[in-house]
Amino acid sequence: MISAKRIQAVVIKDYRDLLKNAYMLSTAVIPLFLAFAINQREEVQSPAMFMPITISMVIVGAFIQASVIAEEKEKNTLRGLLMSPLNTAEIFIGKSLLSAILTIIMIVAVILIGNINMPDQTLLFTAAILISLTIFISIGTILGLVSRTVMETSVIGIPVLFVFGMSDIFQTMIESEWVIDVTGYLPDQQFVQLLLQLQNGQAVGEHFLVLSTWAIALVILTIFIFKKRRFN
Repeated sequence: MISAKRIQAVVIKDYRDLLKNAYMLSTAVIPLFLAFAINQREEVQSPAMFMPITISMVIVGAFIQASVIAEEKEKNTLRGLLMSPLNTAEIFIGKSLLSAILTIIMIVAVILIGNINMPDQTLLFTAAILISLTIFISIGTILGLVSRTVMETSVIGIPVLFVFGMSDIFQTMIESEWVIDVTGYLPDQQFVQLLLQLQNGQAVGEHFLVLSTWAIALVILTIFIFKKRRFN
């Protein structure tokens, strides 16, 4: 049975810890500067226009999430959390909810600051955001669990998040059809292509299928690592 009160207690604790961490707060505002910079440009290609949204999910949804989990480990408080009466669902939801809320706030902010044109299909756009958010928060949680310190999270996390969140850079750097085909199935590419096809009124079922597969696989992997840490 999931307890809302226990989840609320975890969220409040994370919120208070976040307010004390200047490093994470300063990192979280990076997407705002990117959105402002894009808004100052006269012509922005469609894929680049959505970059602030993707970066918001990478930095706030994944990187901040990883830092929150790693900080718990560094302070040796994660063990107590895993050994507490909270079940796996309560821990996962409680440790993810703050990052999810902050990411959604950041996405709304970058859309407004960057004056980003959104698809008219609000429900499909919202579904794409929620599925992608699940992906990046799961990645962040995994990075936090496998890292021993917050600093180690940066060392391990930056390359991983670079691949999963900014794979379009590889497509411009490496002129290989094979690389382009492979990176095309990464979450950020699927998300951007989904938004572009929504704007053009095209079918998006395949992109939703790929994103959902990523989300399910990463949630299962996250729960597995959670349970392994609790058992240890």
